[in-house]
Amino acid sequence: MMNKLRLVLVATAMILPFAGVVLAQGIGGEPPCWPPPCIPIDGGVSLLIAAGTLLGGKKALDIRRSHKRSH
Repeated sequence: MMNKLRLVLVATAMILPFAGVVLAQGIGGEPPCWPPPCIPIDGGVSLLIAAGTLLGGKKALDIRRSHKRSH
């Protein structure tokens, strides 16, 4: 139970800094680049980085746990 809580807290701490990037997008107005269409990739890239970080952390945790069991 405690390990699951710890994992959730670490995941939240890793994702939280990216929330400001996603919410900082403007609404309406002129397009940010000319000529349109502009393809915003910032929000998607941030989510992919966060997902990769979480997956890497889980893999590292699994490796660490299996290493402790074998010794």
